[in-house]
Amino acid sequence: MAKFSCEDKLRIQTLRELGWGAKRIRSAFAEKRWSLSTIKSICRRVDSRGSACVRKPGSGRKKSSRTAANCQQVAELICSQDSAPGTSKSTGEIASQLGISKTSVWEIATKDLGLRTFKRVPAQVINAATCNKRLTRCTRLLQHWSPAKLKKVFFTDEKVFYLDPPVNSQTMRVWASGRKRDVAPQRLLKQRAKFSQHVMVSAGVCYGGKGRLHFVEEKAKVNATYYVQNLLPLLLDDCHNLLHNDFVFQQDGAPAHTARQTQQFLQQHCPEFLAKDEWPPNSPDLNPLDFHVWGVMLRAYEQLQPKPTTVAELRVALQRIWDSLPEQHVQKAILSVRKRLRACISANGGHFEHLLP
Repeated sequence: MAKFSCEDKLRIQTLRELGWGAKRIRSAFAEKRWSLSTIKSICRRVDSRGSACVRKPGSGRKKSSRTAANCQQVAELICSQDSAPGTSKSTGEIASQLGISKTSVWEIATKDLGLRTFKRVPAQVINAATCNKRLTRCTRLLQHWSPAKLKKVFFTDEKVFYLDPPVNSQTMRVWASGRKRDVAPQRLLKQRAKFSQHVMVSAGVCYGGKGRLHFVEEKAKVNATYYVQNLLPLLLDDCHNLLHNDFVFQQDGAPAHTARQTQQFLQQHCPEFLAKDEWPPNSPDLNPLDFHVWGVMLRAYEQLQPKPTTVAELRVALQRIWDSLPEQHVQKAILSVRKRLRACISANGGHFEHLLP
């Protein structure tokens, strides 16, 4: 016997309102193989309530899990208590404690309590002293970097990409029938070397475009000497190609960047640069490469099929991803820096990314 969809019920309601009887309706839709008794029930519902889809209040199976008592307990357990972050329990823990299903806990939270879920936002560790430095330096940069000045800033950074990125067990799931022990090991297991091979890259971006992607030599230690001799000249060439002789060179507070040798080199070869005490410490949330570019590249790399199997193939893949990055998205990220500086100031130098839309 065919089931009645909401569209079927609305069709029956229209015909009933035109005066049709149950037998006539069934004959008109013989191919549907509808039950006469169900059609009569729908007609009675239309006659009494004026709708074929609206159910009578209180009808249906009574709630067994979403009771008032369970709702109250879920409300107390699912959210952290005031001034006690981290005291909330997961839906699985609540289900075990109350003796109900995770689905019931989820429905209580969303339908009965009107709660919403949010993804956790990764953030760097910052203490009170770091907050004060971030607040002071962000205030200074916001005053100095007008919208026009911001377009002349060349943001730089280094990033390590692994041949086998860490596995996210929440997203990399295997669907199969039967039991877990019946799944083929090659489908279920994701092997990863303890010390996965990797490539370190260095690059810079500005409103005018992307610089080149520079690969750090394998097993090289990026100290001040290596940075000054092998990376800085390439990054400054990118600056001149994109911004000519009118640019501001930005770098973070890594030891190779703040070393005296590096600072002296920048004084001699840059029209303007951020000295070691000018960029806010522990602030990947302010560098477009950190909060946008590297993440986009990593997601693109994770979607590659087939995956690179050697460091040489990884270099080729990263270069292709870098070349294909839309420059308008990079420009948008750079223009958002002033907004992020203001957000950091509003947060008194603390975390602010969780407040951004």
